[in-house]
Amino acid sequence: MPKLKRDDIAIVIAVLVIAVYIIFQFYSVSHVELETQTATLTTVYNKIDATALVVRDEHTLDAAASGVTVPCISDGDKVRVDGNVAMTFSSADEAKKFSQYADITRELKYYENLESMTVGQVGNVETLDSEIAAKTDEYIRATAKLSTSGVADRSSELNETILRRQMLIGENVDLVSIIQDLRKQQQSYSGTKPSSYIKTDVSGVFSSFTDGFEQSFDYSKITEMKLGDVKKALKKVDSKTNESGKYLGKLVTSYQWYFLCAVPSDSVKGLENGNTIQVALKNSDDTVINMQIISGAQPEAGAKETVLVLGSSTMNSKLASIRKEDIEIRIDSKEGIKVPSAALHVEDGKKGVYALISSQIRFREAEVIYSDEDYVLLKFDPENGNGIRLYDKIIIQGKGLSDGRVYT
Repeated sequence: MPKLKRDDIAIVIAVLVIAVYIIFQFYSVSHVELETQTATLTTVYNKIDATALVVRDEHTLDAAASGVTVPCISDGDKVRVDGNVAMTFSSADEAKKFSQYADITRELKYYENLESMTVGQVGNVETLDSEIAAKTDEYIRATAKLSTSGVADRSSELNETILRRQMLIGENVDLVSIIQDLRKQQQSYSGTKPSSYIKTDVSGVFSSFTDGFEQSFDYSKITEMKLGDVKKALKKVDSKTNESGKYLGKLVTSYQWYFLCAVPSDSVKGLENGNTIQVALKNSDDTVINMQIISGAQPEAGAKETVLVLGSSTMNSKLASIRKEDIEIRIDSKEGIKVPSAALHVEDGKKGVYALISSQIRFREAEVIYSDEDYVLLKFDPENGNGIRLYDKIIIQGKGLSDGRVYT
C-alpha cells in the first residue's frame, strides 16, 4: 500500500479544515438558536432630555472667626428663626470630647427609655412582629426621602422594638449593666461643652453643601433669564471648583426652587405654563419629582430654543446639594409590551410576534402603540384571545419562524 507523502497529508488536512469550516458556517446560518424575552408590562415616556441649572433662595453660613465650628443639625433639617445651627469650641480636642459626650448621652437616654417601657409591660410576639414590620417600612420610607434625622429616629425605634421582642422571648438583655456603664462614661465627659453657638436670623432647610453660586442668580427674577444667560451659567458651573470648605453650610430659605433648562421649541408643543409634569433625575434612578411649568412652554415665534422653568416645593438634603443636573422631563407615558423592532413580524397580513409555548411556536397578534429606532411598544389587551399574554416567551431572534411549528 503506497504511503502518503508529507505534502499530500498537509493538503488533505487543509481540505478537511476548509470542509468543516464551510459546514459549520452553513449550519450557523441555517440553524440560529431561538432567543426569547419574557413579556412584561413596561412604561415608555414621551420625554425631553435636558441639562438643568438649579436656582434656590439660599444663603451661606459663615463659620466662627476663631476656634472650631461644628454643625449641630444634619443635612435636610429645618431651622427656625434664632435657632442654633452650629457650636464653637476652643480646640478640635474639645469638639471631639463633646461629640463623644453627646453620643453617650443619646445612647444612655435610649436605654433608659427602653428600660422604663419594658418594666411591667405585657405583650406578645405576634404584636411585636407586626410592630417590627411597620417600623421597618417607616425606616425604608425615611431612607427613600433622604431624611438624615428621620432615618436615625426610625432606626432607633426599630432597634428598640427588636430588643423588646428579644426580652419577651427570654433572651438575656442586661439593661441595668449597660445603663450603669454608660453613666460612668458620661460622667468622665460631663465638663465638656461648647464655648458659644452660631444662630440664624432666618428659617430654612440646612445643607452643609456649598458651591459658591448661592448668591449668583437672582431668585426673584428666574423667569427673566435669557437663553444665553442659562447656557453661560451652566458653563460657569462646570468651570468653577467646589467651595464646600469655605462656609459652614447654607440655609435654603424658600421651599420653592427651580430647574432652568434650554430645550428645543418644538419639544414643548402641547405643553402649557402651569402644567404639572414628572421630572426624573438621571443621576439618581429612584428620584422622580412632580414639578410645575412656570414659564417657557409658549416659545417666542421663530425661536429654535426656549428656556423652560420648572418649579417644585419638594426639598431634602439631596435636592439642596445639586446645582446642575441631567434631567428627563416626562410629558406623557404609554404602557405596553416592549420588544426589539426585529421581533415584530407580519403573518397573513397581521402584525404580531412569535412566542414559544411548550416547544411550539405560536403567532400573537399585536398593535404597535409606540416605536423607536431600536424597539416597539405593543398594546396589551387581555380580552384578545389571539394577543400577547403576560409572561409569554416572545421570540426576538430565530430562523424559519411560523405559527404552529414545533421547535426542538
